[in-house]
Amino acid sequence: MKTAEPWKGAIMKYYQIRMYLVNARQKLGYSQYRVASEMGVCHQHYNRIENGVIGKDIQFRTIYALSVVLEIPFNVICEKEVEYQRILVNGDDD
Repeated sequence: MKTAEPWKGAIMKYYQIRMYLVNARQKLGYSQYRVASEMGVCHQHYNRIENGVIGKDIQFRTIYALSVVLEIPFNVICEKEVEYQRILVNGDDD
């Protein structure tokens, strides 16, 4: 029997957004498309990074490219990413 409300009972997966990327991108006035283009990746890939779909599996070269495109010193972006990863592991954001 089909339900009239197919979303009921569906399991939703939520991801931790990388707000440090959102903030840096917006501060420069860049769109996700522009960041993706300057990194040499497609928009969907960048969107998955920023929105946390690509969480713990982010690559070193991606962090470096983000540093260059978003004009964030490499040591600073590494610190931000370590904090982001801590939140993923511990499940808190305070």
